[in-house]
This record gives sequence, C-alpha cells and structure tokens, in this order.
Amino acid sequence: MDPDRRRMTTEARREQLLAFGRLHFAEHGYEAMPMDAIAERAGVSKGLLYHYFGNQRGFYMETIRAVTDEVIAITEPPADQPFGQAFRAMVSRFVGYVQEHGAVYTALVRGGLGSDTEVNELLDRVRVSAMSRILELLGIHQPAALSQIAIYGWVSLVENACAEWTATGGASPGQLVDFFISAFEPVLDVLQSNGAHERSGL
Repeated sequence: MDPDRRRMTTEARREQLLAFGRLHFAEHGYEAMPMDAIAERAGVSKGLLYHYFGNQRGFYMETIRAVTDEVIAITEPPADQPFGQAFRAMVSRFVGYVQEHGAVYTALVRGGLGSDTEVNELLDRVRVSAMSRILELLGIHQPAALSQIAIYGWVSLVENACAEWTATGGASPGQLVDFFISAFEPVLDVLQSNGAHERSGL
C-alpha cells in the first residue's frame, strides 16, 4: 500500500473520495456502475467505500450533500456591507462556482434528479439558504407570502439560467451577474409593495 494512503487521515480520505464522487456521478449518474466498478475507478477497495458510506446510495447522497454544503458556504455574503454590494458578491460567487464546476452543477440541476425526493431536499437547502440570506441582508424578518414567492422565483431563475449557461455559453460571467441583479429589481418592488422593505439601490 502507498505510504501516503496509510498516513492520510480518515477525514482526508473521505474528502478525497467525495471529490472523486463529484466527478464520477457528474459523468455517469447514479445507476450507471455498480459499487465495485466505482471502487476500481477510484483506486480503492469496495470495502473502503462501504466503510465510509455504507452503500452506493450512501456514497451518492453524501456526494450530493458535500456539493450543496460547498455552494452554501461559498455563497455566504460578506458582512458589514450595504445590500447592493453584499448581494452582488453573493451572486458573483454563485456564478463563479457554476463556472468552475459546470459539469457537477448541470448534473444536479438537469440530471433528472428532481424526482428523487432526498436529492431534491438537499438542493432545496441551497434555495432556502439563498432566500434566508437575501431576507437577512434586507432586514426582513417576517416576509409576506408573496415576498417569499417572489424571492423563490428569482432563485429558481438563477438556478436554471446557470444550467442553461453551462450548456450553451453565450455570455460572460459578468454579464450573467448583471442580468441576475437586474432581474431582482421587480422582486424589490414586490417587497416594497408588501411593506416589508424600503427599497435601497442595487
């Protein structure tokens, strides 16, 4: 056995396998290969994958969880900045993540995973996190139902537009960020009309 493998900590080994899982499932999906074939491609024993993740489904779900956790972490807006600056940073970080990890992102959003309840729950964590952060940036603690619908609709626009962008290109990251920010302006109108927030410029 490679000495580096023996020295690798449990957490480091797990993270290495999750990094492989992102690439594998983005390329092949969930059911394309049995666990022994996945282990062979990863360069580890099948028993090691079972040790860390229980079974193929466990490996798959933990891979999806790692991706969604990373998206949530990387899109945290900077503190102590005006709404416009913090919001732009948040959107820019999301677009940057999609640009860097396009294959994984497209597999999540357009890989037929929406029918998988557990996967959709993990993806919804990203959407809800984005909504909560926007509301927090705006100082809104009890949003009206229409306000929540408007923000969720905008989040869905961003999610699906980015998936289309990874497939077709045709715009720079900066253009995409500007478009998303412009598309949020009607949402601010809804928030203002519901008495939840006095509009501040983007």
